[in-house]
Amino acid sequence: MTLDIILGIVFLSISVLVSLIFIILLLSSEEYDEYIAPLDHKDFIFVEIFGVGFKLLKIIKFQYKTSIARKTRDQINALYGEKYADYYLQVYYAQKISLSYFSFAAISAVAAMMEGTNRILFFVIAIVVAFVVYYFYSLATGRKIKTRSEQFALEFPNAVSTIALLVNSGMILRDAWKEVAFSNESLLSFEMRRVNEDISNGIAESDAFYSFANRCVTPEIKKFTSIVIQGLEKGSKDLAAALENQNRELWESKKQKTLKKGELASNKLLIPLLIMFFGVLVLVIVPVISNLGL
Repeated sequence: MTLDIILGIVFLSISVLVSLIFIILLLSSEEYDEYIAPLDHKDFIFVEIFGVGFKLLKIIKFQYKTSIARKTRDQINALYGEKYADYYLQVYYAQKISLSYFSFAAISAVAAMMEGTNRILFFVIAIVVAFVVYYFYSLATGRKIKTRSEQFALEFPNAVSTIALLVNSGMILRDAWKEVAFSNESLLSFEMRRVNEDISNGIAESDAFYSFANRCVTPEIKKFTSIVIQGLEKGSKDLAAALENQNRELWESKKQKTLKKGELASNKLLIPLLIMFFGVLVLVIVPVISNLGL
């Protein structure tokens, strides 16, 4: 009984201290309000508490020079471009620290109200959830890049097919690119429009296409942009033929990927089928064994 009271006081003190520190950090993080204001709430949930993460990063004087931080920055560069890479790197670190801290504070508050072994169990859960949340958001950039790459791989063959058709009909590449870029509101079209914006802002065409390839992070797009850049730099007269060849390769690659996805989908269907099979097997065998026992 005495031990239970002591543990109750200890866990309650920890919960109050953690929650109090969180509130103090949140109230003292007003300096970051303008810093997080531009963030899209669809991409960053609970953005209102990110100030806690920024504040902690500032207190511990975190250096963004570790190998993991550099790798994350490279991924962010692909997502948002070099111009905003440092900003979003800080945002991603603030995000995972804020959300993991909040998860621990919330569950530990519940644990403090429990009794006996339930109190210890909930504190262990609080620690585990905090680590899981931190790990989950550590992989956020990688997940976004994978999703974007898959979407680009599906959309790009159509775009190249149209560009090749327009170039073969006599239209210059820049006009053909612009025509496709403004043809719809897909993610690929948005990135293509950024190429036009970069060129309009005085960036060299080759540099604009190079940045486009880095943002899209797919082998097919990198190969395409290398062909385009080569044509821009050397004034290749065979650009139309090169685009046509690239178009055929892209459609073949897309067909192979579609077939592979179909095979993976079929394999995934085997899991529920096996579960149903074993379920039926248990329903049949258990009564038989019961009757034999009788």
